[in-house]
Amino acid sequence: GTFIRKIADASEERMKRDYAVLLERKRKDDPAADQVNPWDSGYLDDRVKAEQYAFDSQTVRPYFEYTRVKQGVLDLTARLFGVTYRPVKDVPVWHPDVEVYDVHEGTTLKGRFFLDMHPRADKYKHAAQFTLTSGKSGRRLPEGALICNFPKPGTEPALMQHGDVETFFHEFGHLLHHIFGGHTKWAGLSGVRTEWDFVEAPSQMLEEWARDVTCLQTFAKHYQTGEALPAELVERMLAADEFGKGLFVRQQMFYAALSLELYRRDPKDLDATALVRELQGQYIPFPYLEGTYFHLTFGHLDGYSSNYYTYMWSLVIAKDLFTVFQTKGLLNPEPAQAYRRPPREPLPRPRLRLPRVRGLAQQGRVGPGAGRKTHAGPRRTLGSPACA
Repeated sequence: GTFIRKIADASEERMKRDYAVLLERKRKDDPAADQVNPWDSGYLDDRVKAEQYAFDSQTVRPYFEYTRVKQGVLDLTARLFGVTYRPVKDVPVWHPDVEVYDVHEGTTLKGRFFLDMHPRADKYKHAAQFTLTSGKSGRRLPEGALICNFPKPGTEPALMQHGDVETFFHEFGHLLHHIFGGHTKWAGLSGVRTEWDFVEAPSQMLEEWARDVTCLQTFAKHYQTGEALPAELVERMLAADEFGKGLFVRQQMFYAALSLELYRRDPKDLDATALVRELQGQYIPFPYLEGTYFHLTFGHLDGYSSNYYTYMWSLVIAKDLFTVFQTKGLLNPEPAQAYRRPPREPLPRPRLRLPRVRGLAQQGRVGPGAGRKTHAGPRRTLGSPACA
């Protein structure tokens, strides 16, 4: 609870400023408005970014055509980590859309992954990495799958939002963690079967490549003209993305506090709805709506149990790991190789310096699915197959 409280306190003033901006914008449409409701926030957030930051999220979509984004993720990570991805055509798959790749380091086969990337009826609706086989040194190679719902190329161009691009990098970070870390002596510690406080760090760190203009311009080309994504547009996109992080961090701390309190309070006297009302009032400015039952749709409670806070704690580690790349370069394989081996491949007792909580809370960016400001589905249970 102390960590949650520290993050909440550090982000409180920024949350208040964000909320005041949303309320001011709402009053342009409704001069008598005295509060922002939860269902207002998405629209108002979009309007503030368009009007005050001159950024419309639709303007970047032509630069993020799915096929080019996929190849960009593969090319960047292959370059950084010194591997090659070789398509495999002669293995059974569960749907014709599924693609299969073997991961090679030189002549050594490191593992295999499956990409099931497009929506269809009755498919899992979120984005996650699933373990198919946990690797074990000398016995078996790791295999994993990405299950996503990105637009499918067809008669119309498959254009993605920037948030989708971040999600792709995030989930691919889990996949690489599973492959590179899947060569341990003990299967129970293989790949993403690691400490909860760390498991989201590799995926959250890889999101940074989706926010760097040099990295983006290696693959983000206009689907009609071939023009690289303009640096000026990236700058406006990132500036706009800074707005609302105070609210976002507090929302995440509400989720974290709720998951913790539901599990540590005595169930005999627990009124879950009253607890939601109590904690929502403590952590976020949006009023609780009577007759709603958020906890019944909070998928993380089955999986995370009391440990939703680990998204933020993993972000602490991810931000610290990323400082090396900020110094040496995001396209430099040398720090990528060093990063890959200590925390992602077996190493006794990695030592990680943790940055100050206040600086982290001011940076924002936490939560599942590549920094999206939404609440998504569960990551995994201990020993279960999914990381989101």
